[in-house]
Amino acid sequence: MSEKNKYYSIGKVSSICDVPIKTLRYYDQIGLLVPQYRKEDSHYRYYEHTQLLTLHIIRKLRLLGVSLKDIQRIIQNCDNAAMEQCVVSRMHEISKHIQELQDQLAIGEVLLQRLNTGNVFLQNKNQDSESTIRIEKIPLYHVISTRRIKLDYQNSDVSIDRWSELIELAKKYHLKTMGSIILTYHNEPLEQFYNKDCDLESCIQVPEPKDGPEFKQFGGFLAATTIHIGKNEDIIQTHVKAIKWIKQQGYVINGPISEEYIVSPIDVSEVENHITKVIIPIKRV
Repeated sequence: MSEKNKYYSIGKVSSICDVPIKTLRYYDQIGLLVPQYRKEDSHYRYYEHTQLLTLHIIRKLRLLGVSLKDIQRIIQNCDNAAMEQCVVSRMHEISKHIQELQDQLAIGEVLLQRLNTGNVFLQNKNQDSESTIRIEKIPLYHVISTRRIKLDYQNSDVSIDRWSELIELAKKYHLKTMGSIILTYHNEPLEQFYNKDCDLESCIQVPEPKDGPEFKQFGGFLAATTIHIGKNEDIIQTHVKAIKWIKQQGYVINGPISEEYIVSPIDVSEVENHITKVIIPIKRV
């Protein structure tokens, strides 16, 4: 018997084509791939050689995620044009899904980096607060930002509306956000803790600028920095100690003070694990 005239049992087809018997029976049930021959006495099902070739086509399309309904239409109509259109459509969907996964991976990598940084500070949280103050050059990078007067501002509040606005702005310009959210107080030092209204700017790093008033640069200056761990309502003490230290070291404040939320309330719920970096621009007297 030639190969083309040979018949194959369902078990043999399952083995040759690496398709479960249960799946073959389902294909038979829905009329997608019906065995060519059945023995009347035993009701055993047998496939012919060309059906094995068809099964390979079905399997390949299923691996691409093509629906059984579309596969059935392609197979029954022997429609190569429909197959091509279907494959192109699936490739587009797969590419989109890959991009979404890459975006999720990027978000995870940024969050993990910040959590790792936060854990380092948590391990050293028993150090004297003044010993964590250091002078550093803040690197210059592109940010997307919003700035306006926030009425009845409370430093203990989480500016979730501003933070959400930044994320939406980044989406509007098809940009990925990088790093932590930074709040900058365009007031006199410590004024945000006492005045009802605050000139508040929120920003977050982006890979590149776009045309628009929301884009600017942050950094490029010398700063005294320190770390605050815990409740945000207590951060005034960290500010006061840093400002006192700056004066003692012969520096003066040279710009608005910022807070970088390395591990924020929108990252972890435990208040004792919130990590904020206070950034105070300075220059020599």
